[in-house]
Amino acid sequence: MNADGSGGSGGPIGSIDDDLVSAHSFVVRALLELPTARAGGQAGVSGWAGYVTDAVTGERQGWRRPADIARFVERQLSRTAVPGSAGRVGGRPLVMAGPTLTEVVADMLAVLGARLPVAAPVLPEPNVTLERVTEKLAGLGNQAGTESAALGGRTLRAGRLDARVRFQLWAGSAPAVDSAVLTLHSDLLDDREQLRSAGFLRFNVADTPPAEEFDSLAAWRKTTSFDLLYEYRYAAADDADSLIARIEMTTDPEQAPSTAREHETITDGLVRWDDAEAPDLTLTGPATISRISALVFEPGPPLGGTVTVRRTDSSGAPPVVQPDLASFLAATGPAEVTEGPGVLFASIGPAGTSLTLGDWNVDTVPDEYVGFDRLLDPPIELVARSDRLSITYSGPGLDQTAVVYLRLTDKRAT
Repeated sequence: MNADGSGGSGGPIGSIDDDLVSAHSFVVRALLELPTARAGGQAGVSGWAGYVTDAVTGERQGWRRPADIARFVERQLSRTAVPGSAGRVGGRPLVMAGPTLTEVVADMLAVLGARLPVAAPVLPEPNVTLERVTEKLAGLGNQAGTESAALGGRTLRAGRLDARVRFQLWAGSAPAVDSAVLTLHSDLLDDREQLRSAGFLRFNVADTPPAEEFDSLAAWRKTTSFDLLYEYRYAAADDADSLIARIEMTTDPEQAPSTAREHETITDGLVRWDDAEAPDLTLTGPATISRISALVFEPGPPLGGTVTVRRTDSSGAPPVVQPDLASFLAATGPAEVTEGPGVLFASIGPAGTSLTLGDWNVDTVPDEYVGFDRLLDPPIELVARSDRLSITYSGPGLDQTAVVYLRLTDKRAT
């Protein structure tokens, strides 16, 4: 493959064999139990405890030791395993999200191709081709860290290629082509810091054979090969079709032969709107709202309808209508503002980080979501239990095929 992505005279490019993996999610909630006074005035011991929820079935169990979580997960997985369906959810294979090897190689060669000299008249174009490539791991599970996004964080993954590339240069004489190769070596050496920042962790000369004469072209050709270790990074959605906006949860007391079960829905400050439904996003006190975020997939024209942001408190006073979101955030008492969806998103902040999730409009192209994010300074304080902050869409669902995620971040819960 050449630097422009076309075929070259180098060796064959392998392909990534994506192992199929089954997806089953669990949510673990950890709560710090503060020490309480014991008899004799001694303080009790604090510790972590909480519950773990099966996001597929909604079943939940409390835990006090990490081993309790492991036992619950093992039990749930053994119950839901389906023979013959490993690696598939909803009839489609699940693979680790990421660029293809062909795309990565094309990007790598493009960086190197930018350092080729300008072709002389009537001579063949210089190029850089791939001779061999081997995929290498980059950290545990190819994880390279996390990146802040509009709705929380995203996993950063990385991959590495152990490769050999060959530069091919042309000139009208042997001394001229030798000089061109020497200049290329010097340029690559001078650019070593820029190359490292572009992902080239290792870059060593492997072979530079003598120049060859081509009588039919009245030209001389010389090649030089480099062994390199190239690292590329990408933000992974892990083939998720959507974010978890709510979990339908069932709690079983596990007291034989009791059949009693409790059902509830966990939303945790996040709501999903689409053309099927647009439930209200509501937070009640006590809470400190420090951030408002939106993630929007809008494949068609701008969304219609209106969005109302309303704040009320224990005084019972009617909210004062504000002209825009900035005025609403500056207000200290009950207030509300109504804006079109597009105006509201722009008021939250400029379009930022994008995320690829699912295919809601069923066009066989992964949906690209645009993020909007705003830190609230000062934050919105909901002091009493009767204090409330809500975001409401004007209809039962969005007026066209689209998806919106909205989150209000409670600083006390982070």
